Amino acid sequence: AEHRCGGNGSGEGWTGQFGVGLLLGAVWSPCIGPTLGSASLMAAQGQNLGQVALMMFLFGIGAALPLLVVSQISRQALARWQGRLAAGGKRALGAALILFGGLILSAADRTLQSVLVRVSPEWLSSLTRRF
Repeated sequence: AEHRCGGNGSGEGWTGQFGVGLLLGAVWSPCIGPTLGSASLMAAQGQNLGQVALMMFLFGIGAALPLLVVSQISRQALARWQGRLAAGGKRALGAALILFGGLILSAADRTLQSVLVRVSPEWLSSLTRRF
């Protein structure tokens, strides 16, 4: 695989990957906050530093593995579909990202989440609470 510095705004190169990482961090931060907050608090208080280090290590491995798998699968899929993705498809994906970004920035995603939880079947809601 070819690696380039720079980028053209399409997610290629180092700057494109940095942008994708920024977007992932913005979306992911509310999910990881409680875990990292508790570990940081325990470390700041000097409590169970070995346990904190192990928890952070395992958290990092657990967070990285799915991202690596998804990145490899998506890279292979995009390589196969690259010729088929028309400008309209790219625009639709861009619009979806802008829409979801707007939902997150305006906190409307929380309202949408509440509505979806209310209309979801009980078996699905209990499944999501279990894990």
